Amino acid sequence: MLLVSGFGVLAGGTVMAQPIPRAAEMGQVPTGTLSNQGRIDAQRIQETLRSSAAQLEPEAEPNDLDVPEPVERLAEREPSAVERLIAGDITPEVSTRLQQFGYDVFARPVSTFAPVTHVPVGPDYVIGPGDSFSVTLWGRVDAQFALQVDRDGQVVVPQVGALRVWGMKFGELESYLQHELGRKYTDFRMSIAMDRLRTMRVFVVGEAAAPGSYTVSSLSTVINALVAAGGPSRNGSLRTIQLRRSGAEAITIDLYDFLLGGDRSGDLRLQDGDAIFIPLIGPVAGVAGNVKRPAIYEMAGPATLGEVLDLAGGVTFAGWLQRVQVERIENHRKRIVVDFNLADSPGDNDQQGSLDTPVRDGDVVKIFSVAAGEHEIVRLEGHVVRPGTYEWKQGMRLADILTSYEVLLPQPNLDYGQIERLVPPDLHATYLPFDPGRVLAGDEAANLELEQYDTIRIFRWDQRNFQTATISGMVFDPNQYRLVPNMRVSDLIDAAGGLRKDAYHRAAEVTRRHISQDGVSTETIDVDLARALTGDPEHDILLSDRDTLVVRPVPELDFDRTVAIRGEVRFPGRYPIRRGEALSSLIERAGGYTEKAYLKGAVFTRDSARQTQRRRLEQMIRQLEESMLGGAEQALGAALDAETVRGQQAALDAKKELLARLRASEITGRVVVRLTPVEQLRGTNYDLELEDGDELLVPQMPGVVHVVGEVFNETSLLYEPEGTVNYYLRRVGGMTRDADTKQVSVIRADGSVISRQQDRGGLVFWDNQYNQWSFGGFLNAPLEPGDTIVVPRKLDRYFWLKTTKDITQIVFQIAVAAGVVLAI
Repeated sequence: MLLVSGFGVLAGGTVMAQPIPRAAEMGQVPTGTLSNQGRIDAQRIQETLRSSAAQLEPEAEPNDLDVPEPVERLAEREPSAVERLIAGDITPEVSTRLQQFGYDVFARPVSTFAPVTHVPVGPDYVIGPGDSFSVTLWGRVDAQFALQVDRDGQVVVPQVGALRVWGMKFGELESYLQHELGRKYTDFRMSIAMDRLRTMRVFVVGEAAAPGSYTVSSLSTVINALVAAGGPSRNGSLRTIQLRRSGAEAITIDLYDFLLGGDRSGDLRLQDGDAIFIPLIGPVAGVAGNVKRPAIYEMAGPATLGEVLDLAGGVTFAGWLQRVQVERIENHRKRIVVDFNLADSPGDNDQQGSLDTPVRDGDVVKIFSVAAGEHEIVRLEGHVVRPGTYEWKQGMRLADILTSYEVLLPQPNLDYGQIERLVPPDLHATYLPFDPGRVLAGDEAANLELEQYDTIRIFRWDQRNFQTATISGMVFDPNQYRLVPNMRVSDLIDAAGGLRKDAYHRAAEVTRRHISQDGVSTETIDVDLARALTGDPEHDILLSDRDTLVVRPVPELDFDRTVAIRGEVRFPGRYPIRRGEALSSLIERAGGYTEKAYLKGAVFTRDSARQTQRRRLEQMIRQLEESMLGGAEQALGAALDAETVRGQQAALDAKKELLARLRASEITGRVVVRLTPVEQLRGTNYDLELEDGDELLVPQMPGVVHVVGEVFNETSLLYEPEGTVNYYLRRVGGMTRDADTKQVSVIRADGSVISRQQDRGGLVFWDNQYNQWSFGGFLNAPLEPGDTIVVPRKLDRYFWLKTTKDITQIVFQIAVAAGVVLAI
């Protein structure tokens, strides 16, 4: 119990507690030091902040308190962000799994903050009903009075009477009582000590973790009440909390002042009946990556990029400022990114302008790491005392690193050293030999100039040209390995991690090179790996320098060969196939056709056909481009008048556009097939052997015939069993004046083509679908569902489009030549 003593008599009146509308007069936390004048130490208030907060009912006993784990033990669980950065643990990825800032302060259970009823108070503490204090007199009179303020705000002092103390500050109480007791007693000294403090009821409402009514200590502040209520929920604001007091204007409290700077000047003391309202959270922005405090922050109002980075503690020393990225959702429609350069540039105002960029609600600011690689360095490796990284400077030479023999370990190779140099722009490696002995002797000719990223290697005297053996093929780590004495085939396989499951054991090959003054000769040695791995010396042969062991795969082994079948089969899907499996087998495995299957419209595509078609198309386009554009440019140069020039230029532009469209055309890789029932297809010449990636689509009967091109009404017509080419052309109004009637063609549903060019005098024509000559001419040819009549334009009417006709013919030739047409 802390005593406050004093002398003298001071006459004064009673001070009543009144509602005060201003924050400065609502009772702020005292910050002085407690002395015999009644001041209190700020550190001791910090220690009792939570213990004096909420006097929850029932009060917690000391044995019931949850003791948090020591901070030291928590810190040992994982390295901090700074520790990871210092250790070089720098990753290019930026994690956006962020937590909202500030809410963990209130995460401890309420029982952790046990109420303490006997606590020191400061001189600004306002006395009210329910408070208890002791008055001790000594001198001519010895007496002690235990006084409690009643509901009227009075205390009753024996032989003195009732004294009104409600609303009086504790620092004023001693003078007041000294004056009042002096009327009864003389020549005495007095001390006052607070006993039990009063409690009061406040309300925490809105977006609180546990909203409700709380009985708290008279010393409680807004933060104490928030702690008692579990703090704001994750959906509640930390920056616009309101303290509402009857008869006074609501006061807004920003907890970021306390959380970021420890500023409690806005942490107002509560009065009985106060209400703390927590509104919904305001605009937020996330800051991720290389900042000191990655988190999601609430913005009290419009904020700039620089202000948001300040909330996160600023950029760490490993942050890359050349590209600070902001992820943003724009207009509730799409997610975009915006990059800013925040690197310092003398005389450049862009950096400050970027920092002043407004940040929007929901933005995520990403600070990436600097590149993990080191710059302006050279490395020293090998047979040296202190291998490692050294600073590179312009004009640096070997002697700046190899300063004396003390740099080298005993028995170095003084005749041969190596510089590995990375050559820009692709930084491929080249190797420069040098003479370490001459460098140490001061020979300037041997003292080569170093470049950034050079690696200097020093060898032992017996390591000048170490021998190697290479293994490739079906092993886990095909590579070049150092040849050790008595190394055999089995040792090299072990060094490469062993054989893979798809390795062929019966036959491997060792290639050996013999170097002589006459040149290089090559010897090939066949090895049985199965016998070599059992130690058979005939096959587990000793290896020589530069030998290469090739481990072959199992012949015709393919684990990933699959084909797809879709459409009107009973079990469509993707099926693995064995080598040599036929189309009929696939259809049978898929359950056969359904009743709706239209076999004449089957679409079969193959990757190899697609590649062949693409190569042939590109070859034909190049040839066409050389013949068309070369002649057009010559004609353009020979034009004599402006009208001719314009015409020739228009023709040249049109040709270029057509060639560009031809290049962009889609190559499907379709193979024209004609399906039949499985039992009829099996074993025939038309039962295709399947390849990896093949796809078969069996459609339903479309029920229509399409008519496109130079007709009066391009459309799709219902299929008529007796309908011919001429019948469907009449149904669409016939061909237009610009139609090229000699080039009319029909693309069958299976992909095959018949045309009027096949007409022989209007009497007979060749029908690919039926694989026979048909009578009646092309126009009388019967059509099937899914067929398409194509009526091209007569291009000869326009002088600059004449070559387009050539393009059309070439495309048709490509489709026929590269389409792998099969008359099944």
